[in-house]
Amino acid sequence: MPINARTRFYLLLGNPVEHSLSPPMHNSAFDALGLNCVYLACPVDYEHIGAAVRGMKALSAAGGNVTAPFKEAVIHYLDSVSPESEHVKSVNTIINRGGMLYGTTTDGEGFYRYLSQTDPSYSSGQTVLVVGAGGAARAVAYTLAHRGAGEIIVANRSGSRGRALCQLLSEKTPLQNCSYISLDGRSMGEVLARCRLVVYSLPFDAPEFDDALTVADGLDVKQLLIDLRYNPDQTGIMEAFERKGGGAYNGLGMLVWQAVKSFELFTGEKAPGEIMQKAAGVQKTKPST
Repeated sequence: MPINARTRFYLLLGNPVEHSLSPPMHNSAFDALGLNCVYLACPVDYEHIGAAVRGMKALSAAGGNVTAPFKEAVIHYLDSVSPESEHVKSVNTIINRGGMLYGTTTDGEGFYRYLSQTDPSYSSGQTVLVVGAGGAARAVAYTLAHRGAGEIIVANRSGSRGRALCQLLSEKTPLQNCSYISLDGRSMGEVLARCRLVVYSLPFDAPEFDDALTVADGLDVKQLLIDLRYNPDQTGIMEAFERKGGGAYNGLGMLVWQAVKSFELFTGEKAPGEIMQKAAGVQKTKPST
């Protein structure tokens, strides 16, 4: 659809954003539904994030998404946020409601939908290891806790952030069993055997996780690691986990499903999920057994 004076526009705020798959996903969905909308990726310097959010309001942007490193920082510049975003201190979706900017997160639900698709045998009561405690990790852990995880173990380099996530999960979700461990090979290696799911949310391959796999006994084929990164297709962490006997997936599916949810919040329309998957280059996922 041609851009004109009535075109509604949505922005992705982050740095870097040149690699982002969000513009092709959303723009292909707009085209498929015949919506007069456009989605643009905007690199923002950290010191300008407040000005960027205020600019969205000044220019009457219809909404947008937020990616690293701004998911927490944008909260200070929004008019209101969802209870979930208030709890996890993370926003990835902004909606302009009559000139007031509302923030929420679709990361947790996007992850859970991807998990359900990838591993239909996953059930409540499982033990989960969350490596990292950033915005996406907090949103995912929060959703898993609400969806019936039996135990969540948080491994993080910063003890204060790791313990803060445990406190959040203990106070704001039904989760009864949550603990923090340091990000070191022995600590993680000692708990891996009982973890049905590992959520890896660090932006780099931590050598401590390789050490943990060395310490741990062989993994069961039903143990699953999901690395929230989607580039490269297979990270070093994924390769190491598979060599040890487990299954591993990257975060591309999560990216698609959080975008689907964001699109539906933006437009009030049912998102064309298959079209958005194709735009992101997602292959049909074969459920694990």
